[in-house]
Amino acid sequence: MNIHDIIEIQGRTFQVKRKFPLERLKLETHDDWASLLKKYYHVDSLFKAQGQLWLCNEIHTIKYEEIRH
Repeated sequence: MNIHDIIEIQGRTFQVKRKFPLERLKLETHDDWASLLKKYYHVDSLFKAQGQLWLCNEIHTIKYEEIRH
């Protein structure tokens, strides 16, 4: 999997912006580490999977109605 891949989790779609090995991070040193990482990397979602922390943005689907002239 490459950075900026698109993944689907529980019916929601996300773009992967960054991945870090969990052993590289010292998450317990900050009480609000999730909010800090989200602000710093401009992402809205974090996932722990496969020994890594995945920083992602959700791709929102929109409902629309085509306007015909």
